[in-house]
Amino acid sequence: MKSNNVQTQKAKSAAGKARATTAKSKFGILRDTFLLIINLVVVALLLVAAKSSLIDPEDLWFAVYPNYMLPFLAVLNLIFFIYWLIRWRYRALISLAVFIITFNNCKVWIPINVSQESPSLTEKEVKLLTYNTMQFSGMKAHTKETPNEVLKYLNASQADIICLQETMCHSSSQYLRKEDVLKAMKDYPHQFSLPGKSSMNMWVFSKYPILKCKRIEFESVANASFYCDIQIGGKIIRVINNHLESNKLTAKDKSLYKDIIDEPNKESITNVARALSDKLAPAAVMRAQQAEKVAEEIARSPYPVIVCGDFNDIPNSYTYRTVSKGLKDAWVQNASGLGLTFHEKFYLFRIDYIFHSPSIKTYRTKIDRVPHSDHYPLWTYFQVL
Repeated sequence: MKSNNVQTQKAKSAAGKARATTAKSKFGILRDTFLLIINLVVVALLLVAAKSSLIDPEDLWFAVYPNYMLPFLAVLNLIFFIYWLIRWRYRALISLAVFIITFNNCKVWIPINVSQESPSLTEKEVKLLTYNTMQFSGMKAHTKETPNEVLKYLNASQADIICLQETMCHSSSQYLRKEDVLKAMKDYPHQFSLPGKSSMNMWVFSKYPILKCKRIEFESVANASFYCDIQIGGKIIRVINNHLESNKLTAKDKSLYKDIIDEPNKESITNVARALSDKLAPAAVMRAQQAEKVAEEIARSPYPVIVCGDFNDIPNSYTYRTVSKGLKDAWVQNASGLGLTFHEKFYLFRIDYIFHSPSIKTYRTKIDRVPHSDHYPLWTYFQVL
């Protein structure tokens, strides 16, 4: 009798374990099915984000938005790949395939250079620096006792060629004047300034002879591009300094983004979406037209080119792809990480670049995180091969 009870209990226990195993198996199937669906959505969105730069904003204006999500989607795709790989599921191949397809798009967003070439510098290397100065830090006066921090930084940088954007000066001695800038930059015997509509907008300073400079004609009220042909030893390069169309986000627009962070709700999201669509899309269309004009100038250049400045657009965008076609990105070639050059509250992006011809070799590309502007200066050493 006792033996029968034991057998009955064992049978019940086995049946219970079987039911638990079945329930667990069903839960596992539901879980993996749900995760697979999410995975497929992520990879689809990642493909859209990565390839949206192929679409001209003039043809489809909302194509500018998916690319902003690319880093986030790439990280999610990596998480799914690791998850399926750990569980030895063939589904990992889905994320792997999409990673391979979008690799170059992700790389311009987040390059990783484990071993960087860092040669001992000789007289052959030239240092180029690009910097949006935010009107020389608000046109603060430059005196011996209280130097203008931007000018102080530029002099300490030991750069050979300096390309500046937003270089407004003032006529009053209470602020920074053009003559103050020229006096402070006396170590640069060659310089060219491109006047804006009502003020000095852009500047190039060089320790090497500037042979010729010319504006690149395109439509804009406050932005511009121009090139300078600079002779370095027995070689000539064309340096193209750019300040492409700004999104013109006001302080009020930027505060809306903070509202989403502080209190995410339907109203705050709607307000941001409306404000951004009114500003980002029209600016992206103008930048696309400007980028095409710059690309035409690059194609016409009889010399190797360095194309730098504030492009007001993110990596993998239509602007980025158009201007950088056939060129190398110094940050992608020599550095690692997001390379954020614009920093204002919650708005953190890489929008300042140094592109160059393949016949130019760059080294030690860096960002100096100095607080004198809403942009960080970007610089690199280069050598004309």
